[in-house]
Amino acid sequence: MPRIPMGNFGKAMPEVQRIAVPQNNLDQLGSAIGNLGSSVHGAAQEIDKQKQEAELSAKRLELYNNDLAKQEAKVKLDDIMTTEMSEQVTLVKNGVSNGDYNAKAGQEALNKWSEDRYKQIESELPEFARPDLNNYWRDNVNRQASGLLPLQLRADMQKGVVLADRYGDIASRYDRKQGRAYLETNLASLNLPAADVQARVNAFESGQDILEIEGAISSAVENKDTNSLRQLITKMDNGGFGYTDGQTLQQKKNQVLSRIDAIDTQVRVEANKRNSEATKLLNDYKANVLTGRAQDSEYENNVSKAVAGTESETEFKFLQQQSVNFQRFANMSTSEQQRLINEQKAKMKNTPSANAADEEKILSAYEDIHKSKLQTAKTNPNQVVREAGLQVHSLGGNTLKSNPNAWIDGAVDNGISQLSLKDANITLKPISEEDLPEAKKAFDGMGVNEKLNFISGLISKSKGHPRGARIWGSVLTQLGGADKTYLLAGLAKGKNKVINNERLDEAIINGQFIVKQGGFILPTDLESTFRSRYGNLRNYGTFDDDLKQFQYAYASIANRNGINHAKKDDVSDTNTINKAFELATGGVYVQETDSWFSSFKNAEGGKFSSWKVPKPYGMSDERFDAYLEVGYNSLSKKTGLSVSELKGFRLKPRIDRASDQIMYSLVNERNQSLIGANGKEQFIIFNGVTR
Repeated sequence: MPRIPMGNFGKAMPEVQRIAVPQNNLDQLGSAIGNLGSSVHGAAQEIDKQKQEAELSAKRLELYNNDLAKQEAKVKLDDIMTTEMSEQVTLVKNGVSNGDYNAKAGQEALNKWSEDRYKQIESELPEFARPDLNNYWRDNVNRQASGLLPLQLRADMQKGVVLADRYGDIASRYDRKQGRAYLETNLASLNLPAADVQARVNAFESGQDILEIEGAISSAVENKDTNSLRQLITKMDNGGFGYTDGQTLQQKKNQVLSRIDAIDTQVRVEANKRNSEATKLLNDYKANVLTGRAQDSEYENNVSKAVAGTESETEFKFLQQQSVNFQRFANMSTSEQQRLINEQKAKMKNTPSANAADEEKILSAYEDIHKSKLQTAKTNPNQVVREAGLQVHSLGGNTLKSNPNAWIDGAVDNGISQLSLKDANITLKPISEEDLPEAKKAFDGMGVNEKLNFISGLISKSKGHPRGARIWGSVLTQLGGADKTYLLAGLAKGKNKVINNERLDEAIINGQFIVKQGGFILPTDLESTFRSRYGNLRNYGTFDDDLKQFQYAYASIANRNGINHAKKDDVSDTNTINKAFELATGGVYVQETDSWFSSFKNAEGGKFSSWKVPKPYGMSDERFDAYLEVGYNSLSKKTGLSVSELKGFRLKPRIDRASDQIMYSLVNERNQSLIGANGKEQFIIFNGVTR
């Protein structure tokens, strides 16, 4: 048996009574003795009286001390009863309340503890007061034990309620008929009020109603069956769930109505979603078809299933039927595509058709394919090469660094493949967009000699191809991006631009390296000086390129000669400027009028004494003059104008497209070219001199 807790004894402290000690009037006694002082007999009486009084006082003191001892013992008992006994009583009451044991067992345990504990302290109590104190102790124990029986009754009732609740839970696990029988049988064994039993049976039946309703709702929702839900509402309205109160049924009815709306919304949304997904799949399929590539059969079947029964099905079938035609069209060049589109438009305009809608769709598809291919040809020509079945070489940065020759071979081959497509709209880009960032980074990181060797190797590899210059030029343009330095160096290398044993391509690459990585400071006055010397040549559109070449050539020559500038405001070195200007431009010829008093004119009536003309690269003024004299004399015979009159025209450089030969036309103040008797523009041709 567990240790019996003790209840709260109230912690009341017993009262200690004060003992009043009576006192006689001593003054009267003193008076009597005084009156009898004369006689011996009187004195003896007085002494005897005093002795009696003293004994009485002693007795009264003894009684007072005994009372104090009794009260002290009672206080000790009160202390134990309000602490240890209270704890034991609490434990006992909790045990009875929890059903650990009944009231009788609790009382017995409390009495046992009481007896044992009292024996422990009995010897500490005054002997004369032990009977009273024992009774006082027992009265407290009995008073505490009297409250155990109601606790037991309450505990028994609670056990019955708990059992009844468990019976209800278990009954709900059976089907409705079995569950009710189980519940009624077990409730009958409990001492519960009939009303409570009936309430529990009704609660079980109501719970079954709710389970049936919720089960029907769940099943209908899972199957998206709104008809079943509407039938459930009808059953509710017709008393089909009699154990459930009206308020609860109304709540469930509202729930069913909500589920019907939710299912209708879900079905509608799913239909919309399927249409939306089908539209997306159709658009993806259309995009694939319009590339002109054959479609994977499995992929096509999956799309077909996905769009079946949707708004996209008709469009899909049309694209599927026309895919072969689209493939054939996609394989044409962009020029051929445009021609076919124009023919189709003309046909549709001039010839009525019973299938005008389909023809319009086909034309629209053709236009989409053409537009896509045109964009691809301009931005990603290697993709057009792949679609034509040709190999495309990867031109990443790692290959450029580890094996530049192999990289060059691949770049040139990519360029040849793109040109072989013979598509006028192809933008030559041998390096694919995905490879370009790393290739640029790798090339920018090369040293001067590595870059020069690369450019030389690229130009050399491209030689022999009819459009080899376009190939290496496009590669260098891609590697340089917005910066045309690499292209300019390539052009200088390709045209072998050398003056006084100074190579322009080397000067450009070396100058760029010195300025960007070596910290060489270009003086600000370089540009103003170049503008002054360049003069009217700015009109030819090569100013920016020539300025860049000039600045890098200056940096290269100056650095080689030990000339450095501490800041941008430093004055440029004149000798270096002269060399750099000639190296960058190839030389500028200053054209002057034939007589000292004449001058050139412009359309606004202004006059100027000289006119600057670009010379063939590296040609001396003397040789340039010699070519001009031959040309003037030849034109004089053709036109009837004197050489002096001809020299009044300004020279304008031209390049013969067929022969790449350098020539100059003669223009007046309105920039109009000299026209011969045959109605054709007249030129001074530098025979044998190409750009």
